[in-house]
Amino acid sequence: MKNALLLGDSIRIGYDEFVQEALKDTAKAYYSDDNGRCTQYTLVSLMEIAALTGEPQKIDLIHWNNGHWDIAHYGKNAPSLNSKEQYAFMLEMVANRLHELFSNAKIVFATTTPMNPNGSPAVNPRTTEEIMLYNETAKQVMKKLQIPVNDLFSVMKDKSAAFYKDYCHYTQEGFRILGKQVADTIRNFL
Repeated sequence: MKNALLLGDSIRIGYDEFVQEALKDTAKAYYSDDNGRCTQYTLVSLMEIAALTGEPQKIDLIHWNNGHWDIAHYGKNAPSLNSKEQYAFMLEMVANRLHELFSNAKIVFATTTPMNPNGSPAVNPRTTEEIMLYNETAKQVMKKLQIPVNDLFSVMKDKSAAFYKDYCHYTQEGFRILGKQVADTIRNFL
């Protein structure tokens, strides 16, 4: 049986169990209960996450996302936590560290999902338009690093507000759709 590691923010937390169930005959899915938050948080958490897997060299594939927290604005009139340039730099740092810690793993990066189309106010706001710009930045970084991209943004971009439970998190049905996409992608790359 293969081993997959799921890394990312609260969107990842929402689809973890769907992925684990879908892959039960193919791969063991590892994931932390912790929210991966922004790229900086993910980077400094990787040693702990590697320990969670028991044997990092036995991880065959890592499915990873960061974005919502990097793009979000923390405070009135504040810029995004990370500029697009900082985001690109941090994505590359995380990718390099993943290669060091999980030397046998393939890496797949997942794009950031859109905001609720009904305009629900976010605690730390960001827009779908900003997400699209940051996703393009991420795709350029991943192309440079030869890391394939799972375009979760495209999977959810035409979904109505009925698939959202708040400003960016999904209902169980929305997370089920994402979980199927992630599991199918992992299966294809294993």
